[in-house]
Formats: sequence, structure tokens, C-alpha cells
Amino acid sequence: MKNAGIVVGGTAVGSSFILAACKGDAEEVTKTVTVTTATAKFKCPYDGQEFDTYAELQAHVEAAHKEGDPITFTKFVSPYDGAEFDSLEALKAHLDANFMTAGIPGVVSFVVNGNPVTLKVEDYWTLDFVLRDRLALYGTKVGCGVGQCGACTVLVDGVPTFACLTLGIECGGKNIETIEGLSNGTNLSPLQQKMLDNEAFQCGFCTPGFIMAAKALLAENPNPTVDEVREAVAGHICTCHNFKATIATIAGGV
Repeated sequence: MKNAGIVVGGTAVGSSFILAACKGDAEEVTKTVTVTTATAKFKCPYDGQEFDTYAELQAHVEAAHKEGDPITFTKFVSPYDGAEFDSLEALKAHLDANFMTAGIPGVVSFVVNGNPVTLKVEDYWTLDFVLRDRLALYGTKVGCGVGQCGACTVLVDGVPTFACLTLGIECGGKNIETIEGLSNGTNLSPLQQKMLDNEAFQCGFCTPGFIMAAKALLAENPNPTVDEVREAVAGHICTCHNFKATIATIAGGV
């Protein structure tokens, strides 16, 4: 089971047989990621500094270039489509009309694993659907679909959240972390590594949810007792009945 990396580390370290099974859809998945994920870097045309949001760019320009320095070589550029503008006001009008929630109903911007994302979502799309089917983050598992198994748990602004009960449209402006955000490529986080070393999983389907709930617990309580761990993961079900190893691994921290 130590080779079942797709469960412990998310898609970043997926097991070979599962990745091989998805090989036929690789081109479609790649296209989906390219279309729906946008790393929004707003560049100041005066000094080249980059910012994650328009608001940050605006604040910088107003503070550092309030005299209205002439733009000699570059213009204000929309990071979503490359359109160029002579002023902040023109850029803002373009963003509002084409990309921001105020301009198009259903367009949301949020941060996923440290990456700013802007995409169009339908009102009924759940967060687990957005993460898996629109952002190709398959580490978040879909279990019961009614908030009773915990397999789809992700962190929304640091709070463990059932992605199957959360609408994507509700996540505008929020910071979302999935199992993929814990590892650095194939280098697992200390919590993931401890789960792996202790073989605290069997089929592994529920493991991402357990790990995300554990991450939130350890952020508040670095050295939890067994009872505190039990309370934190009470909403999670392991159909393999491997609760003992999982709870023992989380208890005491990493």
C-alpha cells in the first residue's frame, strides 16, 4: 500500500497503475487546466512589480506613482486575456465587464493552494466538482455526496469543509487548500510522510479527508491527545476500519 501515493499525496505522487488508467484522457485534462486556471499577476507598467489582485496594483500605483508618471514602454495589462490599457480606470472597466463577478454572474476568483484562480461556475456546481472536474485536482475524493463520510474535506480559509456540501459560487475571495497543496512535488509534507510511514490507511480513499482535517487540528493544537483527534475526525468514515492507525498517527502531532 505504500505505492498508493495518489491517496496520500494527491495527484502529485499518483501510483503508476492509476495514472496509466487515465492516460487516454490526458489531453482533455490538460486542456481543462489551461482554460480554467488563471494565475492572475497584475504588473505595474511603471516599475514592473507584480501583484495578485487588481486592488493591490491600484494601491501600489496610487502610493508610488501618484504623480502620474508617463508610461513610456508598456501599458496596464489584463492578466486574463492580455488586453492592454492606458489607465487603471480602463483596465478596471475591462475586468468588470469581462471577468469580475460584478460584470458576469457566476464568475468567481479565489486562491487554490496558493494560486489565484478565476473561472465561470454554474450556480449548482459544488466545490468538489469545481476542484476535480474544472481544476483537475483529483486528490479531493467524492464519497457519499451528502456530508457524512468526510472524504471530500478541504480547508476553506483554514476551516475543514465538506466540498460536496459547499457551492463553488460561495467561495469567491476565499483561500482553499486541497491535499495537493500539502506536498512539494513528490516531497510529502511531514503529516503525509507520517501517515505513509505508519501505514495509516488501507484502500486510502478516505485518507485525503482525514489528512486535511488533521492539518486544521494541528494548526490549532500541535500536540493533540487521542480524544482530541477523535473529536476532530468524528465526521470521517473509513470503510476499511483503519481508524486506530489513523488516529494514533495524528495524535501527538508531527
